[in-house]
Amino acid sequence: KAKGVAILFVSHKLEELFELCDRVTVMRDGEHIITKDIGDLTEDSLITAMVGRTLDNLYPKEFGRKGDVWLEARNLNEAGVLHDVSFQAHAGQITGFAGLVGAGRTETMRAVFGADKLDSGEVYVKGEKVSIRNPKDAIRRKIAFLTEDRKGQGLVLSLDVRTNLILANMKGFSNGPFLDKPKIEQSGRHNVEALKIKTPSLDEVTAQLSGGNQQKVVIGKWMNIDADIFIFDEPTRGIDVGAKIEVYRVMNDMVKAGKCVIMVSSELPEILAMSDHVVVMRGGRVMANVERGSAHFNSEDIMKAAWGGELN
Repeated sequence: KAKGVAILFVSHKLEELFELCDRVTVMRDGEHIITKDIGDLTEDSLITAMVGRTLDNLYPKEFGRKGDVWLEARNLNEAGVLHDVSFQAHAGQITGFAGLVGAGRTETMRAVFGADKLDSGEVYVKGEKVSIRNPKDAIRRKIAFLTEDRKGQGLVLSLDVRTNLILANMKGFSNGPFLDKPKIEQSGRHNVEALKIKTPSLDEVTAQLSGGNQQKVVIGKWMNIDADIFIFDEPTRGIDVGAKIEVYRVMNDMVKAGKCVIMVSSELPEILAMSDHVVVMRGGRVMANVERGSAHFNSEDIMKAAWGGELN
């Protein structure tokens, strides 16, 4: 900049825009919305321009009807990682997992899903004790796991959107030994429409999509196994504000349909806004269980528990 070079800077992180930029252009759905000097904008007004709604609706929480316990873990132990981890997650609710980096939240979900081996502990699905030795067992029990690493573990980026959408249930999209192409095409078009995936076609290579649309392809992949229990691990990491709101709306639709949703997030505002119940972890242990509406359902108490403090 000091040498007179013009710089175009694209970022999902609003704080970077205010630190580095002189002017900001906002685009939405392929259209130019505003171009203004950064000094004429606040974070709230910038978000409003980006998503077409006010900051008050940044977390569009909707409520389902609390049902039975559909996923329960009892005393999960993994040497050096998890220590007597127990929790319950209900149908028709979002159960949030909060904690600092390294708290053991992702490790808990990987253990429940059978991706990591437990030394001891029990997992119950809809009240039935189950043996989940690998992800295939979890999928058979209608558990979906949207990993935090969508590029490395959630998608095959070199494959097209159509193929990624059926990866978790290729047997269900087969007719004998062959793939059922008409069924795959119909399902893919339904996923694109229902999830508002912005892609030129189902033939598009998934790596060419934006981060938010890649995340929606991952969601579509798991919706195609007709799962009852959805584990979202950092579902809005690395996607823009508009895509975040669309992911929240998908989660709302799931709980209103009676599904059980678990959300692991490092964003405390997201946890407080979207969760019905919060499990706080630290060092591979559960430190607190906090219900929405309780006196402890606030950022101060949840952070206190995440740092190891006791909630009175």
